[in-house]
Amino acid sequence: MIDLKPAKLAPNKTQRPDPILKFVADRISETARFPIREGLTQLNNGSYGCCPAVVGAAQSELRRRLEGDPVHFFKFGLEFYNDDARGAIGRFVNAPAKDLALISNGTVAVSTVLSNLDLQAGDEILISDHEYMATMNELDKLCKATGAVVVTAPVAFPAADPDQVVDSILGAVTGKTKLVLLSHICSASALVLPVERIVPELRARGIDVFLDGAHTPGQIPLDIEKLNPTWYAASCHKWLATPKGTGFIYTSPDRQTGFKPLALSCRVHELRDDRQPFLCDFDYMGTNDYTGNLVVPVAIEHMGAQLPAYESKSGWDALYKRNHDLVVAGAGIICDAIGIKQQVPESMIGTMVSIPLPGEVVEGEIYDDSLWDALYQKHDIQVPVWALGKIHPRVMRVSAQLYNTIEDFEKLAKSLQSEIQLQKIK
Repeated sequence: MIDLKPAKLAPNKTQRPDPILKFVADRISETARFPIREGLTQLNNGSYGCCPAVVGAAQSELRRRLEGDPVHFFKFGLEFYNDDARGAIGRFVNAPAKDLALISNGTVAVSTVLSNLDLQAGDEILISDHEYMATMNELDKLCKATGAVVVTAPVAFPAADPDQVVDSILGAVTGKTKLVLLSHICSASALVLPVERIVPELRARGIDVFLDGAHTPGQIPLDIEKLNPTWYAASCHKWLATPKGTGFIYTSPDRQTGFKPLALSCRVHELRDDRQPFLCDFDYMGTNDYTGNLVVPVAIEHMGAQLPAYESKSGWDALYKRNHDLVVAGAGIICDAIGIKQQVPESMIGTMVSIPLPGEVVEGEIYDDSLWDALYQKHDIQVPVWALGKIHPRVMRVSAQLYNTIEDFEKLAKSLQSEIQLQKIK
């Protein structure tokens, strides 16, 4: 039965609302329950993630508080909840909370950063050839408006090599390079780029660095202070297991003045002595459901409590290790089944990996490739198959999250083997 009792909110402006973590404190260590459809083998956490029940319950409670008194929530409570979320993210990624703006997703974060750039005709933006299509579309729009130019550095796949990546990126820098935009973990190829080696070299040359970490938080350890980029954008719904519509932008303190969201609310002109515009402007961008970002503290604590021990590790370190080991082992099973060697070095694998497949992409009725369709329709397996730009004609990206087991990969290997054989016969 749905509880329709009115929400209990702070009675006055001197009492802050209860942190949402307090509401689910007794459920944090509860075994994570993911609402994946019965029978579906989900090996594509990388695209949209999956939110466990405890996190969903926390969001439902926040929505109840919001609807119980929307005026008080938006005009008073929201700021406290935002600070709680920023604090939790800051501790998790090692970045000052005051330098983090909450945003709805990685795509919006990338667009926001690019919209704040001051570029002139002929300025160069350096990227790799593994960048996400939404980023490419934003860059195309930006270059048409400013006359800036995109320069692309090649990254090998599947025989990837960290040294080659570093040499390729740094070798493409010129006197006109104003920005280097790189995915920390590439979307389609799943490669973890050695940004910890690249960023210091670029910053030492006075070049701004924008890291797209859409896949990073919750997949591999992240230390933004150590990386020291100019900007770092991330989604939280993928590997932190938050609700959809969650993410953040880190902005270096010296770039926060004048840094604005894509949409300006009715409050941006109301300057305050106690709070920087960088936070105020992103805290409220009009009437919206901000509750996804507000339960990030719950997701971090809940997922971090799932593995008290794994190979002498605990908490999030155990989860990183467990998921990494699982996807490496699973990819090995798949490669053996289709008769190829896994060439991506383990150092460039987080908790997802792309596997080159024979043939070329054949457009499916539902998804990008007919093989993707067949695996879903005939075997109830959700795993993406797509072209990796001009780099490889066909790859399959597999993901490992807490809800996956080695049996999921064994099922995929067997099903994939049979479907490839059928395609060869056809």
